[in-house]
Amino acid sequence: MTTPSSLLSTSALTPPIGIVLDADDGGVGKTHTAVQFITAFRLAGYPLDLFQLDSKRTLAEKSGESVTSLLVPDRHDVNADAVTGADVLAPWYRAATAMPETGRSCLLEVGGALSPVYHEAITDFDLEEDIDLLGLGIVTVIVTKAGGDAASQLVRVVRRTERNLPGSPIIVARNEMVGSPITAAAELDKGLRKQVLDVFDRYPSIRLPRLNPRTMVLYERLPVLPSTVVGWHADNYAEALRQTGKPRDEAKRFVRDVAAWTGTIQEELTRVMPFLAGESVDA
Repeated sequence: MTTPSSLLSTSALTPPIGIVLDADDGGVGKTHTAVQFITAFRLAGYPLDLFQLDSKRTLAEKSGESVTSLLVPDRHDVNADAVTGADVLAPWYRAATAMPETGRSCLLEVGGALSPVYHEAITDFDLEEDIDLLGLGIVTVIVTKAGGDAASQLVRVVRRTERNLPGSPIIVARNEMVGSPITAAAELDKGLRKQVLDVFDRYPSIRLPRLNPRTMVLYERLPVLPSTVVGWHADNYAEALRQTGKPRDEAKRFVRDVAAWTGTIQEELTRVMPFLAGESVDA
């Protein structure tokens, strides 16, 4: 697989930047990916404001951070028909376009089926014009997993993003929760397989390795960042024992599993965004 020329555009990014986590369906790992970005920005010392286009508020629950929820009105609301996607996304849009003045990056997680709402809004805002005129760095991270449905959704979201934000870089997050999306592409029909492999050839991607299922079940119950879990070894695992309620051997295994998992992902993030490791864009 060749190195995509678009990798250069992500490697040259410097904060503040806007990160949009997008997918056409839920359950692909957008929230876990968002948490890893939060961790990376915190470790690098860069401020990051959080937004979620979803009614579930899972990002706030999982990260323990303050998140601005952008809620689409229920269809039974008498005023729902008068509310546009631009109305819903306005708080995020204002934060994103103010980044050159505030110096604060922002992250938006787009919930499952709400991807069309987001794209309607950025078209109404003409965000592409703002990117050009204001020099905004907006990166779309499209999260996918193995499987035919996920592959079709990946292609669809990539095309939608290319059409609506042609001047912005795309990164694909390959969630290996049910296997490698690249390896699984071999089982797709010829037409879809070609389209999916073309996406991976043209755009940089990051690998999200599978976390031990027992560890994942326990981790999902705790509203803490991975970096917090990793730090639990410092007091001889006393906090791990308290937080997990598990015996010492299981608590230690939990911390070590999370450390290995998040360590791999942080390396992947700094590979495509070197500033997260404190590296100069000229390095």
